[in-house]
Amino acid sequence: MFTDSTTPNAGIRKIKQLFDEGEQVWYDIYEAPGIEGAIIHATVPRQDQSVAAVARYLLGKGTQLPSTSERHGIIAAAIVADAPIVRRAARNGWRDATTFVTHRTVVSGRDNAEAIVPPNGAFAGSAGHMQDCGDLDGWRSLMLISRFSTAMMVALAAAFAAPLLKIAHRPNFGLVLHGPSRSGKSTAQLAGASALGYGQEEDLPSLNATGPGLIAVAVAFNDHALAINEVGTARGAKRDVYEVVRETTYGLMNGQDIIRHPSWPGSDGGAAATFQVLVLMSSELSPDAWAARKGEARDEGETARLIGVPVLFNGSRTIFDLAPKALSGVDLAAWEKKQFQLLREGLPNFRGRAFSTYTEWLARRPELVKNMVRFAVPIFESAVAVPAMSPVARDIVAKFGVLYAGGLLAIAAGVLPLDMKRLGAALKRACLAALAEIPNPQAELIADLKALKAKLSGASVLDTETCTRKQLRLMHNADGFRQIKNEGLEFVVRSEVFTKWFRSELRRQRVLEWLDAEGFLDHGRDRTTGRSIQWAQRQVTWPDTSRKRSISVYLPGGFADLERAF
Repeated sequence: MFTDSTTPNAGIRKIKQLFDEGEQVWYDIYEAPGIEGAIIHATVPRQDQSVAAVARYLLGKGTQLPSTSERHGIIAAAIVADAPIVRRAARNGWRDATTFVTHRTVVSGRDNAEAIVPPNGAFAGSAGHMQDCGDLDGWRSLMLISRFSTAMMVALAAAFAAPLLKIAHRPNFGLVLHGPSRSGKSTAQLAGASALGYGQEEDLPSLNATGPGLIAVAVAFNDHALAINEVGTARGAKRDVYEVVRETTYGLMNGQDIIRHPSWPGSDGGAAATFQVLVLMSSELSPDAWAARKGEARDEGETARLIGVPVLFNGSRTIFDLAPKALSGVDLAAWEKKQFQLLREGLPNFRGRAFSTYTEWLARRPELVKNMVRFAVPIFESAVAVPAMSPVARDIVAKFGVLYAGGLLAIAAGVLPLDMKRLGAALKRACLAALAEIPNPQAELIADLKALKAKLSGASVLDTETCTRKQLRLMHNADGFRQIKNEGLEFVVRSEVFTKWFRSELRRQRVLEWLDAEGFLDHGRDRTTGRSIQWAQRQVTWPDTSRKRSISVYLPGGFADLERAF
């Protein structure tokens, strides 16, 4: 109620003068009682200085205004009143070496820092998904579970490593925690995301989004970890998931928003916003497995940017590869179920405090942080890298070194309840597992040619020189046949059978291309790229006079022609 019209501060008052750095616009923020009893806030563009304009904004927010005869003087006094100046940051992340903007607060290492608030924005998690709940001690107690899981320790290290990318002068990169359904990979991912404020898997962003939409989210997560749940939910058919993964990899890891025309609302004169993120995905398949399903292979640049990390180690069935050694069988399963339950019930109630506490600790010690990063990354590299490693492998090791630095600093900040030795061992284990999954095309080709030799010499490919007349009549039941031709051996195999001999379309294609390049493949069409093998097929008349679509191979030197590749 407005009982004293001569005291405007008793009702409507200006509480802030806000400069939005992104929009480059000033606002006045007013506070007033609402019609439902609660205090409301109205943000009014500073150019709207008339009493009528301010009254409209207040009414639109549900303000309980005084009578018409009283309101003019009260609102006019509020308009001319002074108020503290506050700046709304244009973006999240590092503002300078001692100020970090999170989604819900701004932390500073300076006691006399200017008043700053986080930016507004409709990004993933803005609708109440990312929150500060419970206290830091409660979250730390819950995260003690992570000492039993390599995957959880990797995810947590990623959350705390993201702000270090700029400090370490490292480019954006991503991790894909992959493993079978119900192994706990999404739980491990959520544990890392809980440091930022997520409490449930369904609240995490997914790949079921447009490219520009994901880029917009990445801009909002500048200098933060960006958790993207379940790669398999990507838009489109399953066979096309890899195309989305590839586009996402280059889009997010490039670190630059789409360049828009200057006339587009919100554009900065046509300039593109830049961002640094550390992406943390989960998936049932590794990035290379998604590529192989599409019949393609990832190039080296993509492999180094998006790193597949398995979540199962040492024969474990779940992410808890470091469970107490005394447990096995039914007891182990019951213990694992209990840990998942504790995380599922606890994370919604304890989340968000860790990251703001951590970034404030970083902001108060810029030189120490810089020195620790310079120390930690080479230490990890020296513990894992070997002289024979490829440039891609060395790059992956260096990126895990940034994870190591993030974990060490989170421990030093009193946020992460782990010891450095255990964390280092977990990250080394995960890094080596990731390196082991990098495809080796030459090794795969050799293995597949050995497998091809075994199939061609096996009983399912009939030898026309030794089989009976009955076997020749029943040739249509065989996978194929072989026969002497000139000085060598000819092999004819049903196309559909040949296809099933290899682990992926990519590996089958690689074998066919090798046979063609060596002059061993008998076909009548020009070679084509893509998944189809029609170019490699022929209509062949079999010994039983039937005609079948077949793969025809002639080895002038016999099996020795294949063995030379070994």
